[in-house]
Amino acid sequence: MVTRIPQMPNTAVASLSSSTVRAKPISSRHDGLAAALMIGPNLILFTTFVVVPVVAGLMLSFTTWDITNGFPKWVGLANYRRMYSDPLVWTSVKTTLKFIVVGVVPTVVISLGLAMLINFRFRFVGVVRSLYLIPAAMSFAASAVVWRFLFLDGPGYGVINYVISLFGVTPPDWLGSPTWALYALDIVTIWLSLPIATILYLAALQRIPDAVIEAAMLDGAGPWRRVRFIIWPGVRYMTLLVAIISLLAFTNGSFDLVNILTKGGPLYATQTLIYYIFVNGFSYGAFGYASALSVLLIALIGGILLLLRLLSKVTLR
Repeated sequence: MVTRIPQMPNTAVASLSSSTVRAKPISSRHDGLAAALMIGPNLILFTTFVVVPVVAGLMLSFTTWDITNGFPKWVGLANYRRMYSDPLVWTSVKTTLKFIVVGVVPTVVISLGLAMLINFRFRFVGVVRSLYLIPAAMSFAASAVVWRFLFLDGPGYGVINYVISLFGVTPPDWLGSPTWALYALDIVTIWLSLPIATILYLAALQRIPDAVIEAAMLDGAGPWRRVRFIIWPGVRYMTLLVAIISLLAFTNGSFDLVNILTKGGPLYATQTLIYYIFVNGFSYGAFGYASALSVLLIALIGGILLLLRLLSKVTLR
């Protein structure tokens, strides 16, 4: 016996289809309005405080303006030609690159080791996890004041140099030596960057199942083999993010430390590009030239990020 399914009248089908079609645009409009209400405030703030200043700075880089002589005057590429022939620009670029390389690499290595340490459950692990977060609660300026007391100006007088002298080693003049001043700033910035980098690595480590590590230990895999074949594959993609965040921290955070601890000295040994921008803009009043230097800084950061991206394609396969 065959049961026939009753057919819906064509007029009913047409009415149902038209109502369905009409309902979709209403829902889409509601979704679009809700999205606009949520995104709108952030978009306005981003445009006001990021996009507009970037565009204004780019336009200002083609002018000369010392803020006391009325409006900016268009000079074309004069600031960029001056930048090319300014030896302090390339000294600042070299100092910035050295500051980044010497700081970012230890930050990545130390934060990974620290994350592996606190990922294990041992006695007082809660205390250790609390202590390493202390730098995250301090600003760069406050940290610079604290570390100035630790380094101090003369060799043999600071807390760090006093500890070094106990081992019979002549301590360096951390902030007064052209050789050691940049390394002193790197030490402070590494200390400030470790909490965020460690948290990111710890999040990646906790995604690795404990059963996998325990199975490897039962199979006789030593610490090095566990790191190489289990831990590193689990955190290698996080390494790119840690490197990018550390890069931005070292690039932007260097201003506070340089301004408080060394003022770019001694002998321009710690004058990073961001501090040289500040000197030209607010000490010399050359806002057009400072804007051109800012464009160079953005290009430098973009080039480093592109290099990290290319390296990640090779090493993170």
